[in-house]
Amino acid sequence: MKFSQLIGLTSDNLYETIVKSPAGFSVEDGSIQYLGRQIQLQDGLTVLSENSSGTTDNKRLLDWMINLHPNFETLLPDSKVEAVKQCARQLMKKHLLIDTIKLSPTKEVQLAVVNEGMRTNIEETLLAISRIDTFSASEKMQIFMIAEKQKKEPLQPIYWTKSGIPLSMRLKKTKELFQHLYTPVSIDKKVKPAHNFYITILGVRPFKDIINELREAFESENNELSRNLLKEVDSLDKKFSSKVGDNGILMPWEIETEFTKFANNLLYFYAACAGFLKDNVDELTSYIISLLYNNSTKVSHYIDELCYLSKQPGAIGYARYIDAVADILKSPEQVVSDYENNKQLSDTRGFILLQSNKTLTPYLTVLKADIENMIPEYSDVFLPEVDKLERDSAKKSLPGREPDIRAKVHRLLMIISACKSSEQKIDISLLAPFVPAIMEHRNNKDIPYLISGLARLAQSTPKIHQILGRPGITGGPNSRLAPLQLLVFVPHSISEDDLEKICKSLQASIVIRRRIKDDKIFHQWITMLQQISVSNTENELVPILEKLAQSLTFEKLSLLHTIFKIGDEFTAFLDSIGFSCPEEGLPLLIAEKGADAFEKNRRESQWLFKQRHFHLLPLYIASIAPYANEQRNIELMALIREFIESSTDNTFIKNRQSPLNNRHLSSIYQKYPEFEAGWGANFSNFSKETRSKLLSPGETLELTEDPWDLFISGLEVRTCQSPEGKLSLNKGLMSYVMDGRNAMIVRKSKKGNILSRSVIRMVLDQDDRPALFLEKSYPEYSDLLFMDAAREIANTMKLPLYHRVNSSKGEAVVTGEEVKLLEGRAPYDYFDSLEDITSRREVTFSQVKCDLQPPRH
Repeated sequence: MKFSQLIGLTSDNLYETIVKSPAGFSVEDGSIQYLGRQIQLQDGLTVLSENSSGTTDNKRLLDWMINLHPNFETLLPDSKVEAVKQCARQLMKKHLLIDTIKLSPTKEVQLAVVNEGMRTNIEETLLAISRIDTFSASEKMQIFMIAEKQKKEPLQPIYWTKSGIPLSMRLKKTKELFQHLYTPVSIDKKVKPAHNFYITILGVRPFKDIINELREAFESENNELSRNLLKEVDSLDKKFSSKVGDNGILMPWEIETEFTKFANNLLYFYAACAGFLKDNVDELTSYIISLLYNNSTKVSHYIDELCYLSKQPGAIGYARYIDAVADILKSPEQVVSDYENNKQLSDTRGFILLQSNKTLTPYLTVLKADIENMIPEYSDVFLPEVDKLERDSAKKSLPGREPDIRAKVHRLLMIISACKSSEQKIDISLLAPFVPAIMEHRNNKDIPYLISGLARLAQSTPKIHQILGRPGITGGPNSRLAPLQLLVFVPHSISEDDLEKICKSLQASIVIRRRIKDDKIFHQWITMLQQISVSNTENELVPILEKLAQSLTFEKLSLLHTIFKIGDEFTAFLDSIGFSCPEEGLPLLIAEKGADAFEKNRRESQWLFKQRHFHLLPLYIASIAPYANEQRNIELMALIREFIESSTDNTFIKNRQSPLNNRHLSSIYQKYPEFEAGWGANFSNFSKETRSKLLSPGETLELTEDPWDLFISGLEVRTCQSPEGKLSLNKGLMSYVMDGRNAMIVRKSKKGNILSRSVIRMVLDQDDRPALFLEKSYPEYSDLLFMDAAREIANTMKLPLYHRVNSSKGEAVVTGEEVKLLEGRAPYDYFDSLEDITSRREVTFSQVKCDLQPPRH
């Protein structure tokens, strides 16, 4: 339709025209329009207005389209929506994205450009939006949140730091997001959103600007809690202002990191507390302050717990907490199966309401009253445990320095919650043995499983109570606790009769009871059952459990855990290193024979089964292989293959010390050719004096480059480089194993297990000469635990020795002093000093100190 055809129509003619062909017509601002031109009636006939109030954007769009199409009466699109899209497409063809947004004639066109950009390249679009002032802060916030939904993960910090969105606005959004993490009754881990920790990121900017923005954000909240926390902003200002460099930025990097962590945590904890009532302010203020100063690097579980509790009804206190956890445990199979995602059930650091700088006694007095009010029928079981807590913690204060006290209180609260989750009363004689057994259990990792099992027991039938009670189950604590995890399979996979038969078998043999008493075997039993419950492989469960109950070993449990975790890929791994095994029924055969279920046809398989925790190699390969394939990274799998083959044929040292594909070692050998023979060829044994300082009777001290020590150390001292750790970090494990730049100083038990370790690296100093660099130790997290041992190595090898400077403890940084590593063998490295994974590249450590400078070669 042409514009001229609309002029001079009567109102009836106009109505017939719109009904016959509505495209291009719209109703805006209470008037009829056609492609942005307002239709008016003068003397009963239609005219098209050139300038109409409220249609500025439409006029701009129309003018732009007329410029684009001189013959506009025939070429203009039939609707405003299509005109907007056409305008956006034409602009994007001619200009860069950021210029396209600036040149867009109307807000609608700008948004159409953004929408198209988000569809093709979210990252580029967000960076463009961040760099211009075209959109208001609230509009940017809306766009960014839409982007998070599209990406299904939080946006990275750079987008927020560049966005120009005020911190006060981002803090309000963080509060809103945190308060939607959980519903009051249950948690669905499949739909739980990710923590949006990056929204309130502060970025690297002048220190005073950040402090002022923090003040403005808390002042804008204008409530008692925010006013209380303003004092902590003042404390930050006072503590760090002297560390500001000439450019206004905090120096050095470690100081800036410490400040950023503290400030961000302050924002997170405040946002998580937003749902609490006003009468909780003093308690919450005290708790937030105690968390801020406990040096914890992981705060997500505190956020989870605060967000969840804030949505529960009733007054803040033990009763509220117990009710909240009891609600969760009413459906334990839905929630606790993946307990790592539900930290309010596994926060072994302690219940949030224990204030710092107070003794435990007043809290336990309140807890006793809550027990007698909430569950008086169980007071004879729980009150003695409260009394024991009071005796154990008499006169101790409760900062983060006493996490064991917090953990024990928290554990007792969860046990009470498990019992309260049942509407039926549990017989005291059934409950009495379980409570102290769980309270005294030493492996914190088992606690969520045991709590969920106790909840199932509380909710189960009288027959199950009889099976698991006295005299059905006797023996020590682990013997009593072992059947709890079986309840997850009752009745859909295990009948009550099957349960009774399995429990009798576990009780029948003194040997089996003795093995269950071993905490290592007990933990593997629990985690194997848990893995079965989440892997949908329960068909052969009863015969498998019957075989295990007759002959329970750590080896069998480990192999079964691995099989159920990685499925068919386990068989593929076995085939690759020369194992023969049946295609069907392997789990049942392993439950009967253990490793003897496999025929070991090659040297690789013979070597592997001699190693401690041998089951972790197939588990590691199964986790790495899909990632390596996805990234088209053939190096990772090639290194693992070389690790296995060279360990088998005794060429491991030669392979890891090879300069091929290792620029760093090539450079080292030019100045220090002796090192090509490996660490062991350049250093033999530690002195009696050093060993006496570090060892207890029966322990040994070694400088190791043993392949399996390097592979398994992260498991035995619990670091992120464990073969069963997170792929995002332990993909750097092969650098420890196959790159000769690295060795380990290890303290071992009489049985040969690693008790503590430090990585020691062959580095280049500021003069590009070989030197040694000692990383911090695990599990002690000390930079200097193995310093005496490292000095002996450095003296023997006649090399300088460096270690990390801990500026937070007052150690001075020497200007210009640094060490570096050139590109190494593996595609990924993990450095304890950086606490981060890096892709292959040159790395410099500037926060270092030279401990000694022996004679040069």
